Amino acid sequence: MKRFFFKLTRLLLLSALGGAAWVAHRPERLPAVAVEKVREQDLLDELRQAALKRSSMLEIPEAALNRYLTAVLPQRVGSQMADWVRLQDTRVDLEDGRAHVVIAWDVRGFQRTASIDLAITRRGENFHVEVLSGAVGHLRLPRGLMRPLHPTLQVVADALDAEIRALFQMTQITLGKDKLVLDSRFPAA
Repeated sequence: MKRFFFKLTRLLLLSALGGAAWVAHRPERLPAVAVEKVREQDLLDELRQAALKRSSMLEIPEAALNRYLTAVLPQRVGSQMADWVRLQDTRVDLEDGRAHVVIAWDVRGFQRTASIDLAITRRGENFHVEVLSGAVGHLRLPRGLMRPLHPTLQVVADALDAEIRALFQMTQITLGKDKLVLDSRFPAA
């Protein structure tokens, strides 16, 4: 009887692992973005100008941010395995206080996705980006299990280094429903 329960437990664990693998390999749907010709420097120039002037608020709609990422990021991200793995797209879904970022790549003809939920807060002079949760495919994971995505996120962050530096020159960053609001004005004393 003891042996039967051992085999049954092992079968249930293997079934659960198989189910988790299947869920992780189902890609998440990407929100649709209207394809337009976007100059690479448009958003970057707006960020830099706002940071230099220090007298304006800049509101970036979610659709414009996604068009920019779709146009710019796949060209900037190279890979030593470009014929095997290639970044396909990156999309951002902005909600009040959080951003849902979906990264999709093509692995030998199959789409794979990973997503993370981020929050941006300012503490003193520095901005802090906090990973709240995430998913691989449709498999939702807590923050602590998102560590294997670090190399992918680092490649994306390196490719967008100029934009991130300009973004963090702002006085305040607010994530709103379908918009990113940037305040470059000096804080009131």
